[in-house]
Amino acid sequence: MKSLRERSVNKTLYILGLIFALLLITFLSLVHSGRLHFDLTGIIPPCLFHQVSGLYCPGCGGTRAVHALLEGDLIASFLYHPFVPYAAILYALFMLSHTVEWITTQKKSSHETRFTKGLSLKSSYLYAGILLILFQWMVKNLLAIFGIHF
Repeated sequence: MKSLRERSVNKTLYILGLIFALLLITFLSLVHSGRLHFDLTGIIPPCLFHQVSGLYCPGCGGTRAVHALLEGDLIASFLYHPFVPYAAILYALFMLSHTVEWITTQKKSSHETRFTKGLSLKSSYLYAGILLILFQWMVKNLLAIFGIHF
């Protein structure tokens, strides 16, 4: 059974997730309809960490990964920065599971048991994300030593 605090946090995150989804859908609709021109070329400064050290930073590839994900290219997104699709999948699972929980809760009578339970965020998801970031950072820099660049 979820604690009252955990339910409150999940409800807040769910509402924020719905707002994010609505803003993202609106933004993508405007871009794809031609009503909004969005080009990051020249806007994002070069990576200072990369310029100074010659190494990739832990976030290198993140912007390209988001762009590839928004274009529907999950494989390219993963190759640019695997944390981006990881976070997107966690977001989708969280939102879907809480939507199903909300729908089934609305339809159940008072004596029925709930069969669905929304995904609870755990610190292990955060630690897995951090490990994923560190792993991809090490792999990209090792490959760069052998002349393979992303």
